[in-house]
Amino acid sequence: MAKKLKQLSNSELAARLESEIQNATGHMNSELSTQREDSMKYYLGEKFGNEIDGRSEIVTTDVRDTVEYIMPSLMRIFTTHNNVAEFEPQGPEDVEMAKQATDYCNYVFNKQNNGFKVLYDAFKDALISKTGIIKHYWEQKTEVNKENYSNLTESEYQSILANDEFEVIAHSEKVIEEQQVDDFGALITPKVVSHDVTVICRKSYGQVKILSVPPEEFLISRRATDIESAQFICHRVKKTVSDLILEGYDPKLVEDLPNYSQSQAEFNEERLARFSYDDDSVPPDEGTGATRQIWLEECYIRIDLNGDGVAELRKITKGGNIILDNVEIDYIPFSSICPLPIPHKFYGMSVADTVKDIQLIKSTIVRNILDNMYLTNNARYAVLAGQVELDDLLTSRPGGIVRMRSPNAVTPLPTPQISADAFNMVKYLDQIREERSGVSKMTQGLNPDVLTSHVTSGAISAATESAMQRIELIARIFAETGIKDVFRCIYQLVQRYEDREKIVFLNNKFVPIDVSRWKDKLNCTINVGIGSGSQQTKMQTMSSIMQILGTLVQQGGMGTLVTPQNLYNAISEYISQAGYKNSDTFISNPAMMPPPQPPEPSVEEKVATQKAQIELQKLQLQASELELDTKLKQQELELKKREAQVNFLIKQQELEIKKQKVDQGELEIALEATQKRPVAIGDT
Repeated sequence: MAKKLKQLSNSELAARLESEIQNATGHMNSELSTQREDSMKYYLGEKFGNEIDGRSEIVTTDVRDTVEYIMPSLMRIFTTHNNVAEFEPQGPEDVEMAKQATDYCNYVFNKQNNGFKVLYDAFKDALISKTGIIKHYWEQKTEVNKENYSNLTESEYQSILANDEFEVIAHSEKVIEEQQVDDFGALITPKVVSHDVTVICRKSYGQVKILSVPPEEFLISRRATDIESAQFICHRVKKTVSDLILEGYDPKLVEDLPNYSQSQAEFNEERLARFSYDDDSVPPDEGTGATRQIWLEECYIRIDLNGDGVAELRKITKGGNIILDNVEIDYIPFSSICPLPIPHKFYGMSVADTVKDIQLIKSTIVRNILDNMYLTNNARYAVLAGQVELDDLLTSRPGGIVRMRSPNAVTPLPTPQISADAFNMVKYLDQIREERSGVSKMTQGLNPDVLTSHVTSGAISAATESAMQRIELIARIFAETGIKDVFRCIYQLVQRYEDREKIVFLNNKFVPIDVSRWKDKLNCTINVGIGSGSQQTKMQTMSSIMQILGTLVQQGGMGTLVTPQNLYNAISEYISQAGYKNSDTFISNPAMMPPPQPPEPSVEEKVATQKAQIELQKLQLQASELELDTKLKQQELELKKREAQVNFLIKQQELEIKKQKVDQGELEIALEATQKRPVAIGDT
């Protein structure tokens, strides 16, 4: 049986985490931190520190110019399409679910979070400071507001008491109408009161939170190659006492946390370099009470705390030497991008790293050019002592007079002219910068010199596309690394924490979302747009495709080779390439249209239809009359039949009566005959 390892105490754990932080890549005063600090200073155009009093101190802004030239292309590339990312269905039954996941995850990124700002900050961090870090997590938050209500009725007051989100902290009531009873004590009218209430309203809600992390706040274990396999990751974050209490931490524990001024993170040289350009060195007020600011370290470490010999991934939050929470997690909520990655290494190179030396050399050359011009305009002179009025010579003004006691008392010292060669050197340095960064005049628009030279449009297009290849490669690296990972994590967070069913306003209509039906994993594709040159080429290609489709429709190919959906897809793609995000504004999707209605009949068809209806009505009327005549004749026959039967019965009754009368007459005759006959002797 394996021996169980000793469990770590909180103090030992805090010491272990502090040791990991001190040894992590990106910690303050490390080589990486110094490089990123220099890159930020170069971007801001700060002085190099080798300036000489009385000489030129100009600093060219090659780093900033290069970064700012690349940024518009990158932002256009990622924001050309309606959706930054799309999810692919695994089977035919997943098509609708994948479309819903695509729409909702892009809604979370762009609407619930400021997706454009997140991309902008992360891209610029990567171009300047080697990496851009994006954090994505589920935020469960509680808003606390104080609300006052006045003149409430009894039912309204009771509804507030029944609401779990309200906590009544003050209540008063006043009588509007007294209770009235009659002489026998029976209630006539009840008492009417109004209520004034002060409540604390606590509303809890959750959503996916996405933000860009400053590079100096992100630490990772040395020699890590990626975030997923890193043994240790730390995010330094500054929060207030109020924020921590709302997140559920013990107020007594929060009170013991050190102030932010006691943390090294606040005075990180890399952090200060960002604010030094237009800010002073005096730190801001750290606040008091609930607004007191505290630096925390959110540590994500693989460690064996239960002593079973297996390291688990845990999130441990600490402030100073105090452990605030320690929970086991299943993923690290960070994604990273790097414009020039180095294989098998987490930190690569930034665009600023490739241009910094160019900025230093170019600034030095420009300084010498300016100093040379200064000396040309204000040359140095050799002067015979005592033969010149030095005050006249030191006062340099157009048309000024210099008084001399002897000729040739003032001789100008020659100043060599270096401007021609220096300017050629500047152009050479610009060429090197273009080759290193991929930023050239072609990426910034059409070169005016092309308009006056005999250059074909194909050559212009090829040159433009060639100049855009470096930027497109950076965009592809961003898409296939950090941005794809961000949307995968958004999908997982929504599936895990979002309400099972909800109604969301997507694509200008309310759509029911049911995340319980989403599959655990879907393939994610990032929609990376294309450069301006390729975009124009693709628009021309789409225009040719639409002409072919139009020809097929004219030749009777509609319904066989071409369908309405094919036409919609082609036109929609052309509109998207033109820069419009929502093509449905201009054209309707046939898949979303109601079933087609029959064509409206012509006037002749309407008249013929009406005539046919009239003829039909006539035939129906004739049939009805014929049917009525038949029924009448049948009724007449039935009546005659019944009449005959009645007559027959009457005749039978008359015959019966006559028979009865005959029989009665015969009986009477017989009786009379009997009465008239003489009675013989002996007859009784």
